[in-house]
Amino acid sequence: MPNEPKRNHYVPQFYMRQFAYDADRNKVRVVERHRDAIVAESKSIDRIGFERGLHDFVENGVAGSIESKLNKMIETPFSGSRTWAKIESGNFAALDALDGLPIYGFALHLQRRNLATHRFLEQEHARFLGSALRDVTREEQEMHHWIAETTAGAHRLFLEGALDMSIPEDAHAINVIVCQAPIPFRSSTNPILMVSHPGRESMFGAIFNSLRTWWLTLDRYWGAFIIAGGPPGFSSQAVEHDVAHVINRLYLVQMLQGEARYMLADDARLECDLAWAGFVLEHRKTHSARYRADSNL
Repeated sequence: MPNEPKRNHYVPQFYMRQFAYDADRNKVRVVERHRDAIVAESKSIDRIGFERGLHDFVENGVAGSIESKLNKMIETPFSGSRTWAKIESGNFAALDALDGLPIYGFALHLQRRNLATHRFLEQEHARFLGSALRDVTREEQEMHHWIAETTAGAHRLFLEGALDMSIPEDAHAINVIVCQAPIPFRSSTNPILMVSHPGRESMFGAIFNSLRTWWLTLDRYWGAFIIAGGPPGFSSQAVEHDVAHVINRLYLVQMLQGEARYMLADDARLECDLAWAGFVLEHRKTHSARYRADSNL
């Protein structure tokens, strides 16, 4: 434990570096909400997307951490993989069907280890204890009983999930569509967006209405739809400006709703989208800008 870092990142730094400045690979442009204000500024990658002690635990009175295991088992192998080498170098044209499963697995990992998942587990358990959950399955009941009987149960379940390397049974039926956009994509410290699920009309077209679909931005101009519930496949295509714009607004909504602390954004439409969300420019400096909620709306 003495040698374990206390700044535990719930977003891998090698992922956030995909959105770094060309002149400084250690900094990114971020957008953060401060109550009724929005601040856009440059920040060091090692200063965002972390929570102190997030990976720590105590078992039988002995302190421990999953930080080293997380790096050794998941981060280092994937960041050194054939798939990530193509993505990191911008060689997206070389991605093929063999890269579909690694991209899906990485997306699952980003969900499992994210701080938003930790908070969701805590909130859902509180709802269960308060009898606010309806139609709870036997498996869910057993999970909540385990959380209740285990010291820091929700936190321990989160740590187990962060280290989970299993691939769901539906992995063979996943369709990954790698997309290139004419405008920069945004991302966030909660990189996975749920863009469609059965029972909700999708803004991306009728084909998605009955499918579970996630989005993961891979770098400034590339990202991937990960689709479950339809025919399996792997493909690459260009998407129109409007599709990229919808994805970027979804990241903005995610940040405004508190599901991600930082949005990674450095594009010309940011100020326009903030106006759409009800914020106007208050003042601008050389390396930052501050927006306030428009009292006229």
